[in-house]
Amino acid sequence: MTDTETTEVDIQPDAAPTAAPAKKKRRRMPESTKRLLLIILGILVLFFSVMGFYWTSDAFDDRVPVMVAVRQIGAGETVSAADFGSDLVVVGSIPHVPWTADAPFLFDGMVASQMIRFGTLVRPDMFIVAETVPVGVELEVIVPLDLTLATGAISDGELVLLVDPGAEPAEGNVGRPRQVVRQFNLTNFDGTQMQLFLAPEEWAEWEAMLAEVGGSLMVVDLGVGADPTETAERLDAVWLDQWTAAAADVAAAVAAAQAGPQAGPGELEVIVNLDASLVPSGVSEGDLVLLIDPGAEPLGNDPGRPAKVIDTLLLENYAEGSMQMFVPPKDWLYWRSLPDELGADPLVLPVADGTDVEDMSAQLDAEWRAIWERAVAEAGVAEP
Repeated sequence: MTDTETTEVDIQPDAAPTAAPAKKKRRRMPESTKRLLLIILGILVLFFSVMGFYWTSDAFDDRVPVMVAVRQIGAGETVSAADFGSDLVVVGSIPHVPWTADAPFLFDGMVASQMIRFGTLVRPDMFIVAETVPVGVELEVIVPLDLTLATGAISDGELVLLVDPGAEPAEGNVGRPRQVVRQFNLTNFDGTQMQLFLAPEEWAEWEAMLAEVGGSLMVVDLGVGADPTETAERLDAVWLDQWTAAAADVAAAVAAAQAGPQAGPGELEVIVNLDASLVPSGVSEGDLVLLIDPGAEPLGNDPGRPAKVIDTLLLENYAEGSMQMFVPPKDWLYWRSLPDELGADPLVLPVADGTDVEDMSAQLDAEWRAIWERAVAEAGVAEP
């Protein structure tokens, strides 16, 4: 059989045809399961929607945290950090104070200059420093300060010691020692004085203190680590010792003056009467004078003598024409016998400051001698 020949196949008419394979039957999902899945899917969609809004909402929120009053604050009240809280507000260009952890302390201890209602946005201009203006019933007092005792630069707010400058003891006034009157933080200090606003009672205390100390207080600054109380105690002790010594010196001087001049060792007291008739205005304690022999006029056969300058004398312990002197015995005898030798009390003539005493004495002696010589010639008495 060739390739082109057809192959014959026996077909048997009685054979039954082969059956097709049976299709698999699909199982259907129960309705309850479908409903449960839909519910779960809805919950997931809702969850992710909410989370998406939460995650993206900040990008569209214009609110910012700001400081607000958490209570109503009256004008003149002193505020504290507890009076402020925060809130989220769309402020735009409205003046406000941004909220931070430290923001409530910005105005702590300050005074409200106006009434601030609950929830109001806080602004810096709502508050003032308590010490710079009178608040309520307060009066102003100016405290002048002397920085002589300060060892360094003094600045406003610094803790210092305020000191009564004291008064030196003098005759008739015992004075008082320097003394620390109080510790104080300099307030409204401009370099020379403080400005204080005080309640009437405290104002009266400061006014009285300033009057007592003479109108101003001295300032002592504290060294690094110095204890104010200990420093004050040590300074007071030193100043008390100084005042005590000065007071004792004054008391001794007053006692000596009251007792009058006293003779020293080896001295004797003598009272010398002085004639100030040449001086119309008189002489007084402390004057430097020329001591003058008044001379004697020619009389009979006695030619007398011319007036002349004997010496210079500083008037001490002088009163009403008499001078009290304490001198050694030799000088005591001289002064005791002088009036007898002169025949009168010695004359005195004051010498002005800057005068050439020797030249003045020489001129006076020359004039007085010329007068005496004429008197001798007129009397016809021979000169000695």
